[in-house]
Amino acid sequence: MAALNISMIAAVLLAASAGQGPDKTLIIDDPQGALGRVAAPVSAEVDLGRLAGGAVRPGRIRVVETVGGAARGEPLAAQFEPDSAGSASGRLWWILPPGAKGRRQFRIVQADERCRGELTARVDTERKAVDIREGSLPVLRYNHGTVPVPAGIDPDFARGDYIQPLFGPDGEAITDDYSQNHPHHRGVSWAWPITRWKDEARDLWAVKILPGFTGAVWSRPVAMHRVEAGPVWAAVEAECVWKWGDRDPIVREDVLIRAFRSTARRRFVDVQVRLTALVDEVSIGGRPHGSYGGFSVRSFPEFPERQIRMHIDPPGTSPRRAWYHLTGRFPGGKGPAGMVLLEGVTNPDYPNQPQTDEGGTKPGEYPPWRSVQPAWPGDREVPLPKGETLTLDYRLWIHPGALNEGEIGDAWSAYALAKEAPGR
Repeated sequence: MAALNISMIAAVLLAASAGQGPDKTLIIDDPQGALGRVAAPVSAEVDLGRLAGGAVRPGRIRVVETVGGAARGEPLAAQFEPDSAGSASGRLWWILPPGAKGRRQFRIVQADERCRGELTARVDTERKAVDIREGSLPVLRYNHGTVPVPAGIDPDFARGDYIQPLFGPDGEAITDDYSQNHPHHRGVSWAWPITRWKDEARDLWAVKILPGFTGAVWSRPVAMHRVEAGPVWAAVEAECVWKWGDRDPIVREDVLIRAFRSTARRRFVDVQVRLTALVDEVSIGGRPHGSYGGFSVRSFPEFPERQIRMHIDPPGTSPRRAWYHLTGRFPGGKGPAGMVLLEGVTNPDYPNQPQTDEGGTKPGEYPPWRSVQPAWPGDREVPLPKGETLTLDYRLWIHPGALNEGEIGDAWSAYALAKEAPGR
């Protein structure tokens, strides 16, 4: 471990849900201890320019927990995210270790050496893609540009703007792409079967022009605004535009993907999608009578012990929890593993779930689909008013082995707390 400057630098920052501590420490509220139990990522606002005369170097920051004013445990890797390029104000991120429930206090310490980056993000300029890795293990690839169509697949299904592959705890792929029976399904994506402009509907989900549709609409790359990696997370921030007939821009799409350092082979990946209509009379919707569409994780159609479970608390429950859990033995993995899909509690109409008339589906049971998705907005259409931004948030929790409902409930609580208290 790098040598540390043993004098602690009091941090002028706070958790918005807790208020500023009397000794100006970093405060994280973990009322039930859920954040610590699942090693959730946390962050707090900080102004480095107000610390020690502005001499703090972002790449050398650690945080250490304090109890009764004394340090407890080893300093933890931290990563600074400025509000804008060159700014000393921003957010400080770290992974919360297990600890007592309730208010937990941390202070900044400065190391004599830079934090060693555990995650890397490499841009493939030829393919317009970003590969995120942690050490020797792949984490994910975001395809900003078009992904080449494999032999035997209709080239009209070519598309980009999605994550593929998403990797499991042992570096095994847990998502599928360009399958023979559903070639339009793709990794981790966000697309809608009904994409309407004025009086005409086209299909961003299926990519190819389908019978009954007069044309197509595609998501095309515009710019890669940020690719960054460090000891706590790696992030990709990209802009795309939906083009009607591959010509007229109708929606600006901004996506932020943040993959966090793994703990005990468990990893959180956050995806935020922001949609802004560039023209009037735009709306989006799921497949009529099928309800599918929107944020989706396409898994392999068959593998040992494959199962998708859906949990939606009954109406009136407080808090009302919801999640989707894909488990099994993914091809190439070293044992059972899984992926939990959590929907941001601030998403419109939360909690969302498939509303399908597909035969054989029982109430409360996930339909026999090859994709994992909350299926928002179902088989209805919602307008995208020109100039207004719709924000959709999702978290994936990738894990080895099995999880019980209590552990998933803790992961839900950690994400809900982060979304309800965005100033933390």
